[in-house]
Amino acid sequence: MGKVHDRTAGGRGVKVRVPARPRTSPRSPAWRDAVVHGDALDTLRRLPAGSVHLAITSPPYNVGIPYLGYADDRHHDDYLAWLKTVWEELHRVLVPGGRFALNVAPTSIKDFHPIHHDLSTDLRRLGYIMRTEIIWYKQTMGRRTAWGSWKSPANPHIIPSWEYVLVFSKGDWRLEGNRADIDITGEEFQRFSDGHWAIPPERHRRGHPAPFPEELIARLIKYYSYRGNVVLDMFGGTGTVASVARSLGRHFVHIDASPEYCELALQRIARVPAASAVGIAAPRSVTEADALSPAR
Repeated sequence: MGKVHDRTAGGRGVKVRVPARPRTSPRSPAWRDAVVHGDALDTLRRLPAGSVHLAITSPPYNVGIPYLGYADDRHHDDYLAWLKTVWEELHRVLVPGGRFALNVAPTSIKDFHPIHHDLSTDLRRLGYIMRTEIIWYKQTMGRRTAWGSWKSPANPHIIPSWEYVLVFSKGDWRLEGNRADIDITGEEFQRFSDGHWAIPPERHRRGHPAPFPEELIARLIKYYSYRGNVVLDMFGGTGTVASVARSLGRHFVHIDASPEYCELALQRIARVPAASAVGIAAPRSVTEADALSPAR
């Protein structure tokens, strides 16, 4: 209820009810700043259209990696068809000009699948603008063991020491935002704009077989988003994207099919120093996808 005050109107005293100010700001929607346990496609369908500014993910590579909560051994065509439905739903969820950074590695040697070509072709056919491809040089040649034919052209093997980060936009090259919410420095901007990123792979796996290095995610977030934007990872694993997003003052949405990974992500996000996460709350519990209302 508001308070009643005496006011004067036309020379007569009248009582005017003035609405009370809300004591707290409106709560964030249940899907934002959340760790969501659920299927990637089903959960994306529950997010509102135009709600995400930047998506960063690395999907399962379909090469038999022992992820928790996911069988990484689909038929190749089925795998691509499934991912295509995920990309379609992501397109709806992104804001106009929203970005999608897709990390993918060359797969296999003898049974080589140019999956980065397959995925970029599908995404462009769905209407995404392909902005660039970043070469993430992982500096892993010291662990090389497979040479094929040693010192011979008979059958030598090229061992990828890199992965790709394919970057797309929805509908427009430009993402609107407030200049006051830019946090990338001039030196960083110049360095990150060189598309050859030499970043060692993550050494601390935290229970996940293929985690992102935090430096890779921090570069993408600062280069492609503003503070206060929403950053999504629909194959979130143990929470690298969400925790780095929170540390850089971005809202986040973490989705993963594994309850174990979601619990690890929840703990990791909570460890982000409060001084770094101003205004970005850490979730207190894992949200089940079924608890979210389907998007309208």
